[in-house]
Amino acid sequence: MWKQVMAAAFPVAAAGLYMWKEAFRNEVKETVITDDRFPEKAPLALFFISDIHRRLVHQSVIAEVSGRADAVIIGGDLCEGGVNRKRIRENVKRLSSIAPVYFVPGNNDYEVSLEQLALIFEEWQVTVLKNGSVPLSDDVYLLGTDDLSKGKSDKAALFHNVPPDAFKIIASHNPAFIRTIGPRDRVAVVLSGHTHGGQIRLGRWGMYEKGRWKKVGNTHVLVSNGYGTTGVPLRLGARAETHFITICRPEQTI
Repeated sequence: MWKQVMAAAFPVAAAGLYMWKEAFRNEVKETVITDDRFPEKAPLALFFISDIHRRLVHQSVIAEVSGRADAVIIGGDLCEGGVNRKRIRENVKRLSSIAPVYFVPGNNDYEVSLEQLALIFEEWQVTVLKNGSVPLSDDVYLLGTDDLSKGKSDKAALFHNVPPDAFKIIASHNPAFIRTIGPRDRVAVVLSGHTHGGQIRLGRWGMYEKGRWKKVGNTHVLVSNGYGTTGVPLRLGARAETHFITICRPEQTI
């Protein structure tokens, strides 16, 4: 009887261990976007991380991108209710060691004290984009939405003060924001997370589509699996990931 119980329990334990390891991977996926609309002579390098939740960003991730990125973008859900303030601060500290940090809110960020977050951001000079924008260069703008699912996104405010001909990169926690963008907005890149790639997938089936790059019209769109998890710290078929993104003109050599 005992041997039968052990035989039945082993595959369950093995599957659980595998899913736990997938949830705590420290992968940096590298992508090069070539676009003839990109106006700069030198490539632009971005480190994008979303959905950190309760995780501590591993030093191996920091080391892999340090000295290479021009900017760090936190794509929402930096934290959630119950996350220790010291952990949030340490994550921001580590990410700030890479390059200037830009943050857009996610739905779970509203579960913590916004005053505490503001103090941490002020300490590490994090730029918060809530339906706002910032120039990364004369002709390249980063636009950041507030959270769509909370009803806080404002497209008119987002595009305010952004030159129509600028190369536009939008960071939006919720990937559904892409549905509000049309060809006349001339958006080049959208970076998002939120869905965790379904987090636990059975083959091709998942609550949400698996994280990936795709083209929507003329816009390069990233929906990331994210770095952390919601609920149980397990993943299957949608491993944890972060992103190192290089944007350049087709003739530029990387």
